[in-house]
Formats: sequence, C-alpha cells, structure tokens
Amino acid sequence: MTEFQFTLSIYDISVIIIYFILILFIGFFLSRKERSEKLTNEKENFLLAGRKLTLPFFVATLVATWYGNILGIGEFIYRSGISAWVCFAFPYYIAAFIYALFFAKKIRSLSIYSIPEQFRNKYGSTAGIIASFFVLIISIPASYILMLGIMIKSLTGLNLLISMIAGVLLSFIYLYYGGFKADVLTNTAQFVLMYIGFTVIFIFGYNTFGSPTEIFDKLPENHKTLFGGFHWQYVLAWYLIAFQTFVDPSFHQRCSAVNKPDTAQKGILISIFLWLIFDSLTLSVGLYGVAFLKDINPVASYPILAEMILAPFWKGLFIVALLAIIMSTLESYFFISAATIGNDILHPLFKNKSKLSTKSLTQIGLTISAIFGICLAYLIPSAIDLIFKTASIAIPGLLFPMLVSFSKKYSLKENSIKIVMLVPFFFSAVWFLLQSLYWENIYFRKILTETEPMVIGIIASMILGILFLRKN
Repeated sequence: MTEFQFTLSIYDISVIIIYFILILFIGFFLSRKERSEKLTNEKENFLLAGRKLTLPFFVATLVATWYGNILGIGEFIYRSGISAWVCFAFPYYIAAFIYALFFAKKIRSLSIYSIPEQFRNKYGSTAGIIASFFVLIISIPASYILMLGIMIKSLTGLNLLISMIAGVLLSFIYLYYGGFKADVLTNTAQFVLMYIGFTVIFIFGYNTFGSPTEIFDKLPENHKTLFGGFHWQYVLAWYLIAFQTFVDPSFHQRCSAVNKPDTAQKGILISIFLWLIFDSLTLSVGLYGVAFLKDINPVASYPILAEMILAPFWKGLFIVALLAIIMSTLESYFFISAATIGNDILHPLFKNKSKLSTKSLTQIGLTISAIFGICLAYLIPSAIDLIFKTASIAIPGLLFPMLVSFSKKYSLKENSIKIVMLVPFFFSAVWFLLQSLYWENIYFRKILTETEPMVIGIIASMILGILFLRKN
C-alpha cells in the first residue's frame, strides 16, 4: 500500500485553518464562561453540563459522537462493499431504537453520573470498579486517535506518531478547561460540517461517475452481497457489538445530561433518522472509491477519492468534514475515559486521602487517557481491529448485568456479580489469544477461527447471568 498525502490549494488551507480556529474558540469560550459562573455543583457542571442539555444539542452531540469511525467505514466499504451497511449501520439502528424505548428515560430518571456508578449503586463497590475498567477499555479513543493522526499526517507530512500526538493535544486543550460543555458545543458545529462535507463529495461523485446504481456493475462480486464474503458468525459479532449501545458510556452520559427524560427518548429516535441519511451518503461515496480506486490503503479511501474529484475549496471543506467527524468522537470518548478514570476509579480510591476535586481528577484522567490511547493506536494501526477487539473483550462482562440493573423485579447477587462480569471477559480474551496461535489440528483451528470471541463471551455471560439471577 502506498502512503497518501493531500495536495492543498490556498483555499483548502484557509478553510482548514478557519475550522481549527473556530473549534478552539468554542472550546476556550466555554471554559472561560464556566469559570466566570457561580456554580452550585462543579461536578455536575463539568461532567454533565449541569443536566441542561436541550433536544437540538442532544441530537447534534449524539449523532456526531456515534459516527466518528469514518476512516474505518471507508476501510470496511473498500474491503467488503455493502456489507459495511449490514455490519456498521443497520444493527445500530436496532440497538438505538430499543435503547430509546426502554432505557433512555430510565437513565435520566436515575440521576447518576456514569455506568460504573450505576453498577456501584446496584451491585456494590467491587462491581463498580470492575465496570470502570471495562468502560475504560471501550472508551479509550485509540481508534479515533489513529484516524486523526492519519488525517494530520496526510495534511502535513509529519510522521504518524507526531501526528497522533498533535491531534490529541488539539482536543486536550479545550476539554481540560471546558469539560462536557465544550464537548457538546464543539460537537454541534462538527455535526453541521459532517453533513455538508459528505453532501459535497457525493454531488461531485455523482457528476463525475454517475449515480451509485450506475456504477454497481463495476464492483467486485463480494462487494455486492450482504455478508461481503464474511462468515455468518463474523457478521453476528458485529450485531452483538452494536448492542454495546446498552453499555455505551457516550449514550449513557448524554442521556444523563438532558434537561428531562423525554428529551433523551425523542432525541435518539431523531438521531436514528439522521444516521440513516448519513450512512446513505458514506456508503454511496465509499462505493465510488471501490469502483474507481485501485491498490490503495483502504483506510485512506475517502481522502484519496476527495483528492481525485474535488476542486479547490470544496476539497478543503470535505477535509474539514472528516476532521470534524473524527474529532467529535475523539473528544467525546476522550472525555468519557478521563471521567471514568477521575470520577469512577481515582475518586473512590482517594476520596478520604485527597482534597482534589472531581474536575481535577478528570483532568488527570485526560492525561492518562491521552498517553494510553496514543500507545494503543501506535501498536494496533487498524481502526477496525481496535474497535472490534476492544469491544469483543469488554462488552460481554457488562451487557447482561447492565440490562438487569434496570429491572425492579430481578437482580444479581452481590457475591456473584464478579463471576458474571469477569468470567465472560476472561473467555473472550483467552479466545483471542488462542486465535493468534498456530494449531496443527485442522478441526480445532477451524472452530477457533470461525467462532468470534465476543460470541463465546456473550454465551458465557448469559449462562452465568441466568444461573445467578434472582427475584427481588
């Protein structure tokens, strides 16, 4: 695969510079405003914007945050065609719809701060600590650090590691001072830009190559099938991953931050419709890349297509859209992982030994999350692998206990919750390890390769959960 770098006109450079100035201004403006206000609850204000999130801002931040893996989408479409929609889009609509109907209002009504806190209240302090580490595995934004690093590298020519560090620092600055408020307002601007950018490149693609249906015959056969040549268990695993929505800290945080329970439910339903529109744009643009780009790095399929068909200024606008999509999710998960470290891990450990506030502990968490995220992105340089592997290990230990925590009729015993959480995690992790080894026995090797680790973990979780389930 060849390295890729944008060629930029003065118009493109100007648009990109204006974007970064805008985002930094928004972040610092919020942090300055926050410091000037007389706050009654610093923790609630810094972590949840005072629980005053209205419907437009909730929808904007949820859509932008949930859609950050844009280069990974391009990679998936380039490798597998329309199966990207089957794996990366449709299952999330189902999960989000169920979440909206049964969980969104409940989360706001509970008035808690995080998933680990919900576990701690329901199952005890040990369960809260275990949940904190699982949420941290899911929320460390390594894949988004990688994608932003690739973008900065393609714009500046810097090496990947320096590009990733630069990208993290850009987000770090205003999150450090502005907290969740800065995250939400920058997400709102980024939400607008992502739709503008992909509408622009779709129009250019349509004018250059024809409609998506006209280029369908140019696609490889596997790219035209729903499963894309994947084994059914691989596709099933993506559907199971989609149900991380129920334990997704970004969903939980935003539902906790809305002004009233109805806002959370309505906002998610509106977001599903907006995701469908955006998925249609990204799939159509991605298929243009499949049909007309050969022997490229799949992760860079969208940027390479933009370089090929977009005129000056419009190319800059599309680059800004890619940056906005990636940064919106990087910021959100970056802040969630920092809050998990600060509020859910460090605070319980040092609450009687330190006078540091939740805000200060979260700022420490930002530093830890940045270092760990950069290291992980550098070691596993694939956006798809990062999401798939981390989710496959962590989700099985969270999913069943999380669902039970909303029930008034059933619960899990406090002395059994560690088993229900840790054993599925262990099974999934060991299965990944076994898959990485060479096995001479063909039958055993086939079982390992065709059975996804998450499937093993979910099965273990369901069996153990049902075994230890009790009526209240």
